Amino acid sequence: MNPSSAYKTPLYWLGVALGPAAWAVNLQTIYAITPHACARPTPATIILSIVMALIAISGTLISLGAIRGDAPEEWTEAQGGRVQNFMAWLGVGSGIIFALVILNQLAAALMISPCLR
Repeated sequence: MNPSSAYKTPLYWLGVALGPAAWAVNLQTIYAITPHACARPTPATIILSIVMALIAISGTLISLGAIRGDAPEEWTEAQGGRVQNFMAWLGVGSGIIFALVILNQLAAALMISPCLR
């Protein structure tokens, strides 16, 4: 890793971590809201799921930006920068997958009454 790209390392980790973190927050909050949603219908689950899916996609975009930003430096680096690219591509993939999982849970929440859960 070049000293100039050392400050970009948190971007790789941020891209890898945002997707799973958004999914975990979404899942736990939906389970916590369910008893209250049965008593009084609220669009909180819809809004929460959309916001968490956007956070997961933002992790994908951060990882994609880290890949594009380091492309010229990869050719000049002695080690090739392959570990950072692997982490960044992992962040891109996991962000997309976790955003799809969050949207899938949103679809289930829209189809199933909260009182049945």
